[in-house]
Amino acid sequence: MKTIAEQVLAALRQAGVDRIFGIPGGGATAELVSASSAHGIDFVLTQHETAAVIAAGIYGERTGTVGVALSAIGPGVSNLANGLAHAALDRLPVIAFADRYRPGVHEVALRQQFDHLAMMRPVTKAQITLHEDTWATAMRRAFRTALSDRPGPVFVDFPNNVAGRPGADLVLTRPAPVPRAGVEAVSAAAARLAQARRPLVLAGIGALGLPAGELARFAAALRAPVLTSAKAKGAIAADDPWCAGVFMGGKLEQALIERCDYLVFAGFDPVELLPRPWPLPVPALWIDSVPNVEQTAAAETELIGDLGPSLAALASAVTARPAAERSLWSAEEASGHRLSVREQLAVPVEGFSPNEVVLAAREVAPRDTVVVTDVGANKLISVELWDALAPRDFLMSNGLATMGFCVPAAQAVALASPQRPVLCLCGDAGFLMRVQELVTGASRRLGIVYVIFADGGHSLISVKQSKLGKSVHGLDFPSPSYPDLARAFGLACAEVDNAVDYRRELAAALARRDQSTLLVARIDPSGYARQFDIIREL
Repeated sequence: MKTIAEQVLAALRQAGVDRIFGIPGGGATAELVSASSAHGIDFVLTQHETAAVIAAGIYGERTGTVGVALSAIGPGVSNLANGLAHAALDRLPVIAFADRYRPGVHEVALRQQFDHLAMMRPVTKAQITLHEDTWATAMRRAFRTALSDRPGPVFVDFPNNVAGRPGADLVLTRPAPVPRAGVEAVSAAAARLAQARRPLVLAGIGALGLPAGELARFAAALRAPVLTSAKAKGAIAADDPWCAGVFMGGKLEQALIERCDYLVFAGFDPVELLPRPWPLPVPALWIDSVPNVEQTAAAETELIGDLGPSLAALASAVTARPAAERSLWSAEEASGHRLSVREQLAVPVEGFSPNEVVLAAREVAPRDTVVVTDVGANKLISVELWDALAPRDFLMSNGLATMGFCVPAAQAVALASPQRPVLCLCGDAGFLMRVQELVTGASRRLGIVYVIFADGGHSLISVKQSKLGKSVHGLDFPSPSYPDLARAFGLACAEVDNAVDYRRELAAALARRDQSTLLVARIDPSGYARQFDIIREL
């Protein structure tokens, strides 16, 4: 009979898991790694446990199953915490395994010992220990919990004495599909929507799971502009006539929002909103697979069920209305708003503008490029200016907004979709937080282009210091020798300070498919303060 560790691996492989990320310890996780290859699962050794969870979450999302990460006991578990908090707030299905002392030792040990489950409680959906008699039930619970709406991470303590015990076959089954909304509920929502003359759609994370073109068809039927959350960029293509851009909860959207008379939330997750009272007194329809229990943004009507059929049913009802009763918006108003945002953010600077880094990259990069952006000043610019053309082609950490997301996330994308170009738009501070993961990418010969917005400081925070009238202090750091850094990790490297050189070097970097490139853009950050004022209050 196979061991419990082997049965866990066999069940995960049957459920679609073909890669595990992490740093094993000397107990149960070592047994998982040792047996992984025999079960058709590739083990990716990362350099930090936080990076392992970030990579696992993105990889699982892109391959349609759970991401799996693992760590050693004690310090390995504490290092998981930031990654698991990211997975929780960015709604990524992850199972994280960790070593644990066997019973008897666990109760009396002091070295590297703390309550793993208590620490994981605030940042995971469930905390589970595998026991010899109930491990199969626990694994089925972990798998379903991670994938159930809203998805998120589950932490699993795996006692060292359990992994090697014999175990029966295990089958992991997915949660039941979300049921369709009832006919009466759809009719009521359609009747209320029929009263709107300028409806506006706010699409969130949930819309990323829609069938291709579903959101665009809904917008066209409704004749309504669509603003996506930052995380949901690409749910409707940026070049679709009804795509109006991004909803950041700030100033840029006000000109459009003030003209609407009805809001339609489509798959919108309250974790995507800024921590401030909802400012819009407009009546709203909430369409999602889970009820709006948070009430961050209240809605007078809710339509709860599978999002795709709900939008399709509403589109059919709206299309059947007489032309005189339809929306007064035009597609030109939606695209006009998108162009207006770009014009407003064109703040002139003397040197190489962050705007040029983003806009030129979109022009040079192939249409199917996947972009990953980190957290910081450059994220706000990238969110507003990058044209995402398909769901999950623009990745970021928004719920937790953790710096250091970019490098492991990009590596996960390159592993999951090796045929796709992968481009990182990363601040230098965020990049340096995960620079050690370049070892992981080099070991797999991943052809990622890391574009570094190099300004030698934490620009977002220094702008905040200045706006508060405080001394701008303590946030600069010496710029490393990027060519030496690239050489040490086996990357190509180029440094640029103007758009002409940048375009040339970016095109060359994208052509290298078996070697990553460090493309250092020496930017002028002096326009950030004005741009942040335009986007939203910091």
